[in-house]
Amino acid sequence: MSHNTVRRAGMLRRWVRQAGVRPVASVLSGHLAMRALGAGIRRCTPPGIADFTSSGGRLATSAGAFLESLGWQPNQVAEVLGEYQEVSEQLAARYAETELHYPRTHGVEAETSAALYGLGRLLRPESVVETGVADGRSSWLLLSALERNGAGVLHSFDISDSAGRLVAQHPRWRLEVLSATSPETSLRRSLARIGRIDLFFHDSDHMYLPQLFEYGQAWSRMAPGGVLASDDVNCSRAFLDFCGAKGQRPAFLFDSRKITGAVRLAAAPQPRAEKPQPVG
Repeated sequence: MSHNTVRRAGMLRRWVRQAGVRPVASVLSGHLAMRALGAGIRRCTPPGIADFTSSGGRLATSAGAFLESLGWQPNQVAEVLGEYQEVSEQLAARYAETELHYPRTHGVEAETSAALYGLGRLLRPESVVETGVADGRSSWLLLSALERNGAGVLHSFDISDSAGRLVAQHPRWRLEVLSATSPETSLRRSLARIGRIDLFFHDSDHMYLPQLFEYGQAWSRMAPGGVLASDDVNCSRAFLDFCGAKGQRPAFLFDSRKITGAVRLAAAPQPRAEKPQPVG
């Protein structure tokens, strides 16, 4: 019998004396299940703060720091966030006149709201896709950015026809209600029709497999220099695992209750300028 085995047996006997057989048996069975099922159980447990700090990702607690960590200059970020004060006041007025269908907590939080508007302005995207609309807070913010840009279309997807009350209608908005029984099939077909995506934002089903599916569907269609972002990356390990599998270093925005993650793809390489040929 090895030294480690003897030590563990002694520790087990000590805890049986201190806590009793049933609590120790419960903990031991959980440990054995984790050893046996490993990754399967891991995928069903939300990540902790240590998972984010050890991921190599850049951590931020404000929209400005988050946008800078994605590669924009401080003066660029300051300019678009300077616009956001007026935008947030307009959104508050819209809330006051709208009968909501969902709790306010279903919408993106304060810093994430500012970051979404900033992404819409800084990227100047032609094609934006979001999954999960609820009352349309994120939709309203993204459309405000596109409206100021004077270009771009927002494609929003939800499984409820009550989604989007804050927006109602907008010339740059395409809301599609997916099949509630097979949303993955519906989304795949719609994304194939849309084609290239400059900005993708996930805010729908926050379980591991649905998140991983949506990230994968969007990733294969992302434009060079585009941004793939996700709300609620603290709900499952899907975003962390996806970024690790793709060799990406994400940025994380720690908002009041939730964590938003984002990856900015590398820009397309610029063609080399041809050397002038001698005249002769």
